[in-house]
Amino acid sequence: MKTLIALTFFDSQKILEKYFSNDFYEKEIKKYLFLESRNKDTYKPDYIFKNVIDDFIKNEEINSVLIDSLEELSNMLIFRDKCVYVKNEYFEKWQNSILSVSPMFIISYLIFKQTKKSFFQKEEELIKNIFKRTALPSIFEPQVDNIIKNEKLNEMHMHLNGTTEIDIVWQDAISNNLKFYNEIRQTFQKDDVSEQYLQISDFEQQDLYRLLKIASQIRDKLLTIIANIDNSKECFDKECFDIGRILYYISKIHPIKEIEKDICLNNSMQYESLFFIRCFDYLASSKNIYFGKLFHYYILIYSYFQKLLVQQKAQVGFDQFQRITLNGIREYTEEKYEARYNQLQGMYYDALNVLEGRFAPKDNFAKSLNLIKNISDGYTKKHQEKFELKLVPHFTKSKDSRKIESIITFRDLNLRIKNKKSLEVLLETIKYKNNKTGIEYKDLVVGFDSAANELHASPEAFAPIFRKLSFLGYSNFTYHAGEDFIHILSGLRMIYEAIDFLGMQSGNRIGHGTAMGIEPELWKQRLYDSKLTIKKGEWLDNLVFTYMLCSNNCILVEMLNKIEAEIRKYFNQIYGNEYYSLDQIIKAWECRKYDPIIVFGWREASFFETFENEELEEYNRIEKNVHILYEKYHTKEYIENYNKMIQIEPLEIFDSKSLRILQNCMINFLNNKNIAVETLPTSNVRISYYKNYSEHHLIRWLGLNNPQDPRPNVVVGSDDTGIFATNLQNEYLHIYQTLCEKLSSDEALQKIKYLNSSSKAYTFS
Repeated sequence: MKTLIALTFFDSQKILEKYFSNDFYEKEIKKYLFLESRNKDTYKPDYIFKNVIDDFIKNEEINSVLIDSLEELSNMLIFRDKCVYVKNEYFEKWQNSILSVSPMFIISYLIFKQTKKSFFQKEEELIKNIFKRTALPSIFEPQVDNIIKNEKLNEMHMHLNGTTEIDIVWQDAISNNLKFYNEIRQTFQKDDVSEQYLQISDFEQQDLYRLLKIASQIRDKLLTIIANIDNSKECFDKECFDIGRILYYISKIHPIKEIEKDICLNNSMQYESLFFIRCFDYLASSKNIYFGKLFHYYILIYSYFQKLLVQQKAQVGFDQFQRITLNGIREYTEEKYEARYNQLQGMYYDALNVLEGRFAPKDNFAKSLNLIKNISDGYTKKHQEKFELKLVPHFTKSKDSRKIESIITFRDLNLRIKNKKSLEVLLETIKYKNNKTGIEYKDLVVGFDSAANELHASPEAFAPIFRKLSFLGYSNFTYHAGEDFIHILSGLRMIYEAIDFLGMQSGNRIGHGTAMGIEPELWKQRLYDSKLTIKKGEWLDNLVFTYMLCSNNCILVEMLNKIEAEIRKYFNQIYGNEYYSLDQIIKAWECRKYDPIIVFGWREASFFETFENEELEEYNRIEKNVHILYEKYHTKEYIENYNKMIQIEPLEIFDSKSLRILQNCMINFLNNKNIAVETLPTSNVRISYYKNYSEHHLIRWLGLNNPQDPRPNVVVGSDDTGIFATNLQNEYLHIYQTLCEKLSSDEALQKIKYLNSSSKAYTFS
């Protein structure tokens, strides 16, 4: 509980708003800490919080609370030689703590304490050693450490944008306010971004620029106080924080460099750590309350900035994640890539053997060439000697935003056209090479993916380009599916459609696949007895898919009549009373893999395009009634019926046991095709229904929930390391710790070896 109070002190939105309005008084600290900490944990009575706060805050002097809070948070860390590690018993607690408070800030306090204890420990040396690449420490597990050191890790699923850590982005934002503002200003009209700001506080997008200007001025003022040259009045009014005022200390790297001329560090993050250490020293030796309030204000702005970049524990679901990807805050920093390649290796040694980096291809040739050039520019000879970079472009899912009445063609028209254009541009781009490094782009691109919110578009919109790629001889495919879903059946169907519609083969992979692993009982429990509101057509598609799955696999055969009755009911409501056999309905659903641009005759198959002609011939061999039904699916009057909402119970028709059988059936389907699943623990814990790592479906997939369960081929990735404040090494360590709750350390170690071996086997070549 003390940790929660300490975190709340550093990430309090109410106190930040009070500072911003010049309306904060130290006597109010306990009140605000109580209100905000209770909001974070609503299932405890008031006295629990108030008693801990009274014990934690002996007096309300801001300097004392700063130091006490830092003491509490830094207790999760420990020094080993000149390295910092998280204490093993605090690893998950630490992971949750650094969602809203900078890990570099807490580690810097530990360095400060260490140098005070030991005359032989030098700040400069420790800062350089600890923050040479990243601010994310790990736990020390010698046997896992040995595997990673000797065998290295293959990063199987990581998006290159969304990777940069908060402490690196902060330095760019605070040092280059105007350039940074010009990047985020382009997102001001996006509703998703506005919602993200409003969720966090009363601040709007425009306020972020002012807060950053205030933070840079606070840092400047703190340095003048430390250097003993400050003669200005002590205030928090507009005159004090005039965003047009010139700073006293100006440096391209960090303003403290102008004071500490004898200390030579390597980057702005390291200088920021030194700045923190000097502030800690001043706080410990001085009773200057004004300094303490300034420093607290600075950290609160830092924390607010971090909450815009890192997915918080309460932000469940893919929509919450996507808001972070859309807000533009990382754009300025992520124009260059080399620093990310350093960061991803981890804090202690080079952990990576292969990095499969995902990126979104452009539909403009100049932009496409510039993007892949920037990615490969960062992959310098130094990095080439350490790990192999492989690129996997991911085509992005997006909503069909047209009004129903304006649809005169078919579903997802704009997305389908964009996909075709992006593919053409990409294939043209990879004919070139990087003149600076000599890297052939065709050698970098090893596979293809589709990412973003799967509720916005189905595999059918991507099937034509993936099938075209397969026709052209490409064979490495992966697809984000079953990650976020309204119903478990929807997620299972997305996985099936991705594999079947895209023509996936042995050695391909599915990204996430959570719908195939989450325990139905846990899913039902986390819905808190809510009914599900779902499109009538989506529920019908789920029933059709389930009927096909059950009849083809001889499972749940006793339910086929009941499923058929439900199919007939919803089918008639959407498509009318004309009779179609179940076989025709299933075939019409399977026809969605075909390109409506070609098969509906909106554009004739090119005489020179063998792929399109073969697809058209294949489609024309299907009976006409199926064609008619497939065309209805794409017609506006039926789309309107399809989109009407209904409410269903989570366990309507299928109980938990039945859903579990269907999940296992899908795992067998993947195993029969030798298709692997990419598991991303921290990403899933943040986005899905899980509260902690012990609930994660990997435990089931490794056979630890029920030995009779089929086990998919599993590989490990980290997804978006910046958004989830993690890296691949820490993902393996979280897995190891979770396994040790159910297995001996030796057995857990064997599972880690299996996951690493499986990742190497399924790496795209």
